[in-house]
Amino acid sequence: MSDGEAETAEELYEEAPCGYLTTRPDGTIVRVNGTFLRWTGHTREALVGRRFQDLLTGGGRIYHETHYAPLLRMQGRVREIALDIVRADGSRMPALVNATLKLDAAGEPRLVRTTVFDATDRQRYERELLAARDRERAARERADAMRQATAAIAAAPDREAIALTLIAQLTAVFGAGRAGVAVQDPDTGDVAVIAEAGAPLPGGLAPITGPVYDEGEAGVRGALARVPLPQGGSIWIGFGEPRAIDAGERALMETCAVQAGLALERRRLYDRSRDVAHVLQRSLLATAPPVDPRIELATVYRPAVEHLEVGGDWHDAFALPGGRVGIAVGDVVGRGLGAASAMGQLRSAVRALAGADLGPAEVLAHLDTFVEQAAAARYATVIYAEVDPATGAVRCASAGHLPAILLPAGDAPPEAFMAGRSAPLGVPDVPRPEGRFALKPGDGFLFYTDGLVERRGESIDDGIERLLAVLARHAPGAPPAALARAVPEALLDAEAVRDDVCLLAFRLIG
Repeated sequence: MSDGEAETAEELYEEAPCGYLTTRPDGTIVRVNGTFLRWTGHTREALVGRRFQDLLTGGGRIYHETHYAPLLRMQGRVREIALDIVRADGSRMPALVNATLKLDAAGEPRLVRTTVFDATDRQRYERELLAARDRERAARERADAMRQATAAIAAAPDREAIALTLIAQLTAVFGAGRAGVAVQDPDTGDVAVIAEAGAPLPGGLAPITGPVYDEGEAGVRGALARVPLPQGGSIWIGFGEPRAIDAGERALMETCAVQAGLALERRRLYDRSRDVAHVLQRSLLATAPPVDPRIELATVYRPAVEHLEVGGDWHDAFALPGGRVGIAVGDVVGRGLGAASAMGQLRSAVRALAGADLGPAEVLAHLDTFVEQAAAARYATVIYAEVDPATGAVRCASAGHLPAILLPAGDAPPEAFMAGRSAPLGVPDVPRPEGRFALKPGDGFLFYTDGLVERRGESIDDGIERLLAVLARHAPGAPPAALARAVPEALLDAEAVRDDVCLLAFRLIG
């Protein structure tokens, strides 16, 4: 080898992109290159004669003794062992170490050649990869939590349930010790808590316009995150100790606030609409019956459409001039809000006509004219009676309605009253006859709609006979309130036609 080649080999050794060390089998350093010296800050004089394992951290020396050295002796080499080497200034250099054991001619260990790679950048990359993986996992967990919270909030039946569901999700995801939801009244601007877990919100409930993230101070107070709802109010979570609230948690809080705010606002609007609807529906129902010690009245009303308080059936009782009482029950074709609206119009028309001192037959005749202008009420059935409690005289007319049932006070059985009957309202050129009967003290009668007696697969006559049989068991001497409980209980079951049911029981006391 020429001198030039020798110098090149030496330069390659000294300036190699990794550290080179040659040690005896016990680890004593006999040679070290310049790269290792630059990386660690040690001098050649300080290292030669010193053991390689003495350059390691405490944990590294233990690992060298229990794993590195035994593995090198058994296998003759070790590869990519991660160790921290202590620099001259005491700092640590992450390193990947490779070593090969060289034997002499007799097969005995002669020296160890070691390469050292600076793993500082690699370790930083690995930390960044781990951090990115942790961020991705946290984002996935937050997305899962958001999906669960959104689904749970959507399934909640009312505003309090929405708030309680949100609190449960927030405390579970964040491990918070307290949480709460407050909403702002859009009319008054007042803020009120609708659900809360743990200690109350410190500082009160003043409205906020932007998120508040207070990470707390050591020994003073815990952390608090408070985020406004879109329509006013806020949600908050609190911790007993200071705590960092990172960007991902803030994003989750703000997303939860948006979702919860929308759900709460939808529920508020639904509740307001429902309340308005209920008020309007109740306004369609009959008002309180007249107060008259000479009579007793009881009614039953069951609309067929779930979540509605009214349907196409109706009942009414009202005072007339001269101490008389008007009693009406009707049935508008159809169900639901359309039938309920037509029912309200027809009920009001009956009252107005009866209040003009028209008899039952005249009331029905004028209703024929009325339904020509109110198509939804056409072909409705109505039974209307005018009762004079002083004499017990009853005038009755029925437009296509089921017959009234007379309820004698004595031993005589209940019977259907068939007089005064004619076609439903709106049928042209139909005369409106009127029937009459008299009540003695204790006598009564029953008006009802077809939902009480009609069944699939049988005639209406069968239903009326079944009603008469039930009344024969309960009616003699029974007050109207008792009949109103007993008759529906006996007749309405799972086999009943899904229709509005209306019943009015009347008795003359005298």
